[in-house]
Amino acid sequence: MKKVFVDIYLQFNLGDDLFLDILAKKFPNSEFTINYVGNNYDQFISQYNNVKRRKYSLINKIGQRLKITDSITNYDTVAKEYDSLLFIGGSIFREEDYHHILYQDRMKMVKEFKSRGKSVFVLGANFGPYKSEAFFNDYKEFFKLCDDVCFRDLYSYKLFEGIPQVRYAPDIVFQMEINDYKNAPDKKRVGFSIIDVGHKQGLSKFHNEYINSTVKSIETLISKGYECCLMSFCDQEGDLQVINEIKSKLSSETINKVFVYEYKGELKEAINLIASFNLFIAARFHANILALLLGIGVMPVIYSKKTTNMLEDISLTDVLVNMDELYLQYDENTLNRSFNNKINLEMISNDAKNQFSKLSVFLNQNNIRGII
Repeated sequence: MKKVFVDIYLQFNLGDDLFLDILAKKFPNSEFTINYVGNNYDQFISQYNNVKRRKYSLINKIGQRLKITDSITNYDTVAKEYDSLLFIGGSIFREEDYHHILYQDRMKMVKEFKSRGKSVFVLGANFGPYKSEAFFNDYKEFFKLCDDVCFRDLYSYKLFEGIPQVRYAPDIVFQMEINDYKNAPDKKRVGFSIIDVGHKQGLSKFHNEYINSTVKSIETLISKGYECCLMSFCDQEGDLQVINEIKSKLSSETINKVFVYEYKGELKEAINLIASFNLFIAARFHANILALLLGIGVMPVIYSKKTTNMLEDISLTDVLVNMDELYLQYDENTLNRSFNNKINLEMISNDAKNQFSKLSVFLNQNNIRGII
């Protein structure tokens, strides 16, 4: 059994948790250890026989605090223990204020694995947004060290296509098995994937307009007899706080037909709920993909170019609500078109399996299993 050390963003974000779920189920005969030292994910990973987290005991914690030992960035020890290193995630290459520290940490990891002749994979990511040539060049050198880099959008791929090991395949979640969700109850229900635009770089000026346009959209839909669900995909990123702000602006008559769902790690529960929607007004990237997978009409609310890039790649751009056009959330014509904004994903879902093609060869496991 090959052992893979996995660097992944874990904050009970539905999209990232799906990445881990799909990875674990696709390769049941491999062992994955997540680069995570907290214990709040223990219940989530306990459902997988082949996933565990880094060991980090009280003794490790004391040693770290007193600077006696290093049990967090001791990648020399980690690289000896594992057969390969995998970075898996979506927007993991954004230019942020902490870029230099994060980049140094990642390079340290990669170099420790490569110095021992071990493979390094980057799967499921997009590149950017970025501002500086220095950031771009840093990651150009980073990707050159990796054995396989599979981006989830053509924009990112084209930035680095000169590097032989750089590839493209659609987002990992497109390959999710959905048979268990096809018999969702038929309800007159619309879902809203809510985000905190203030949490997103450069978008805080749209905060009030986003709140108000969402309120108007809810009121419009409820007047047409729909029940509305406000979904938080990640509380850590402010989704719930914004949901509460939206609720505070709804009339007493409207609020009775609105309910809130907070994702807390129950993937099947969340996806079953989404499957019950007639329409998903989707700000979150993976809310768009889940709607399309489940055959639900989707209204993409675009806070990042990554969503537009993905929709362009699959030729679904008839309905796009950009931050400077938020009034379209409650525009009757746009709403009506959104209910039928769907696409056949058969070819895209098959292509998405190529995200794992090189890792699959490495793990000597070419049998593709159903997911979720």
